[in-house]
Amino acid sequence: MKSYQVVILGSGISGVAFARLMQQAGLHDFVLLEASNSAGGLCQTRHIDGHWLDIGGGHFLCTKYPEVYDFVFAHLPKSEFNFFTRVSKLAIENHEIDYPIESNLWQLPIELQTEFLSSVLQNGESRGLPAPQHFEDWVRWKLGDRIADRYMIPYNTKIWGVSPQELDIDWLNKIPRLNLEEIVSACKHQQALSGKMPSHEGFYYPKQGGFQTVFDAIARPVQDHILLNTPAANLAIFGEKIIVNDQFEAAIVINTVPWSKLNFEFASLEIERSIDRLQHNSITVSLHEQPKHPTAHWIYEPDLNLRHHRRFFIHNFAPHSREDGVYFETNQKRWTDSTDAVYFHHNEYAYPIPTLGRAQAIDSVLNYMRDRRIFGLGRWGQWQYFNSDVCIWEAIKLFRSLFQTVPVQPVGVRRC
Repeated sequence: MKSYQVVILGSGISGVAFARLMQQAGLHDFVLLEASNSAGGLCQTRHIDGHWLDIGGGHFLCTKYPEVYDFVFAHLPKSEFNFFTRVSKLAIENHEIDYPIESNLWQLPIELQTEFLSSVLQNGESRGLPAPQHFEDWVRWKLGDRIADRYMIPYNTKIWGVSPQELDIDWLNKIPRLNLEEIVSACKHQQALSGKMPSHEGFYYPKQGGFQTVFDAIARPVQDHILLNTPAANLAIFGEKIIVNDQFEAAIVINTVPWSKLNFEFASLEIERSIDRLQHNSITVSLHEQPKHPTAHWIYEPDLNLRHHRRFFIHNFAPHSREDGVYFETNQKRWTDSTDAVYFHHNEYAYPIPTLGRAQAIDSVLNYMRDRRIFGLGRWGQWQYFNSDVCIWEAIKLFRSLFQTVPVQPVGVRRC
């Protein structure tokens, strides 16, 4: 049996970032167990006949955490990136407007503006009703029935693959939070309010390759520690040691893979039930050759008659990729083999679904495992819709809590 200080389950961005932090601190007694024949997880890219396709869906570098920029740019210099001001669109009512809808209703014809605004003005919030705790009810309370029915409900039904009534509201930091006065003001002045984008207003993307270029730069120094084709399956505890697959002995385990893929010989029935309550969706990313959009990086498409929910124009953020490259994201439940797809890739584990009870379930799992020196990290380890920058930030925080403060070489960055 091989013994390590730390065994890391999974070699996506979360696991590799944690491993690299250990290495930077002079700690080398670790191994990463990867089920696949390649590292990278959702951050992988394929080069297909001149197209650079991020097979895990849209990945871009932008963060509110300066230390994440420092960490990334220390591995792949800032000069190796292009910076873009985000241009994302929403297709609604046979029109195309800028995202988010709340700031850009003024771009619709006046008749539609009036209908949407009338609905917003009659929402539950403006009538003094208490905020609901279910997602669909909250959307209607906050934005009115028209935006709910034409955009928020169908779009979220498409992406998550469950009824919006099953969704919690604890993930709403992903959604713009304009108040009623701001929505009306945007229409009155025919101008979107600045600083109201819920996430990145600008982003970096590698000048060469796809987003895997970022991952590879971080992973390269620790590649000799990664064991491919080695899925973690079973965990047991003997004394002060955690045993993985009856082959690897660890003082600490960092888990970045879905909890449901692991068997815990020591887990209580309550914890097993909590793991069973954690839901995920599956997304297919399909490459198509179509005319590129003149400006948009991607478009949100809530129309239920379209199987996909989001469309990306690769050349607009990766000018080294062919101009006619477009990829769709489609929930696996809605996917059918497309006759015009040049290539497609199924991601069995794409997003954790923010269902009612998710937060309580994952908190129970994390607390129970933490007491046994098993720490969840990243999108799957923490079962939250984390982008890659947050995965790196969570790795930094976890490493520091377990070991020490890691000095990161300061790098001048441009904030988004």
